Amino acid sequence: MAEYLYLWLVLLGFLVGLGLLAIRKNRLDKQLAQEKSSLYKDYQTRNSELNVREKILDKRTADVARLEKVLTEKSKSFPWLAGAIADLVLLNNNQVADYLAFKPRPAKSSAQAVREVGKEKRILAAQLKHLQYVINQYEGLFPFLTEFREGEIEEALLEIKDTYGEQAPQEADPVSVFLTAGEYSSLSTTERNQRALERYMQGRKSSYQLGRDYERFVGYLYECEGYTVTYFGIENGKEDLGRDLICRKDGNTLIVQCKYWSKHKLIHEKHINQLFGTTVKFYLDSAQKKLAEQQLHLFPQLLSASNILGVFCTSTDLSDTARKFAQALGIQVREQVKLGAFPMIKCHISSATGERIYHLPFDQMYDRTKLDKAGEFYALTVADAEAKGFRRAWRWRG
Repeated sequence: MAEYLYLWLVLLGFLVGLGLLAIRKNRLDKQLAQEKSSLYKDYQTRNSELNVREKILDKRTADVARLEKVLTEKSKSFPWLAGAIADLVLLNNNQVADYLAFKPRPAKSSAQAVREVGKEKRILAAQLKHLQYVINQYEGLFPFLTEFREGEIEEALLEIKDTYGEQAPQEADPVSVFLTAGEYSSLSTTERNQRALERYMQGRKSSYQLGRDYERFVGYLYECEGYTVTYFGIENGKEDLGRDLICRKDGNTLIVQCKYWSKHKLIHEKHINQLFGTTVKFYLDSAQKKLAEQQLHLFPQLLSASNILGVFCTSTDLSDTARKFAQALGIQVREQVKLGAFPMIKCHISSATGERIYHLPFDQMYDRTKLDKAGEFYALTVADAEAKGFRRAWRWRG
């Protein structure tokens, strides 16, 4: 009897073990099914993401191919356009040569020299214009590229264009550039000078020309504050060493750099560094004593002690880093100084003869003329200048 009971207990234990195994197997099957389902969903999600990325990549590849095609097609027209503009430069140059050759007192050797220079200018003009088209095309397709040049290439090209563009011959009245031949001959001196001034002020200007007017405007503001201003940048062009204006008053000197840029562009620290460098050079050129090498790190204090201050004036904003550099180097910053309207006629009294002469902004001696004597002033209109006894002088000085 005891043996049967033992066997029964063993059998019961075996059956219970099988039941527990069945329950565990069921749980493992469910867990495995859940993991399969999860992996399948993850696979579907990842596959969907890969499909989306593949489509995006295909679209980008197609866009690049399209842009390359557009660039190739448009580039084919660049040489022709550049050549046409170069021919115009040569034509303008030859007009000057013709004037020299056939004027009442001909200058035939000068005319021939002008023609030879004109041939070289034509080649350079074609190359520069083609380069400008290519740059503009790339920047039109990829606008972020403009952040790397910050206007410097464009300004250089526009300055060259302005230099070799439409100009009056050296011995002709600059007013004639802004008037037709009929207007020039039929209008009175006052009327034609005023009309030329208005067209100069209202006409469309290049970035280079706007920058030049901005320097004049900032200089005018300093003159209104009693400073004597030298328009160093306009007078010296690319050799200005970053000194656009040199303003002096009561023993103080301001070295002013002006930047007339679009509002979306920022002034970076390299521009502040350039201004500080040229301010230091101005100090070294004007210093009476030689500095010991151990004093070189004291330049901000030395400049301040010598009443020399660098001023950065811009129509836009500085980056945060540029502001920190300016603060560390003792550079004064003037941001958001917009180009405004101001009286542009300089009324000057000759120190030698007492003659009263006014200069328009396109006259040769305009930027070299300083208004620092009693009776000199800026006039708003030609009539205002002439009413006070001033006459215009534009004769070319070689």
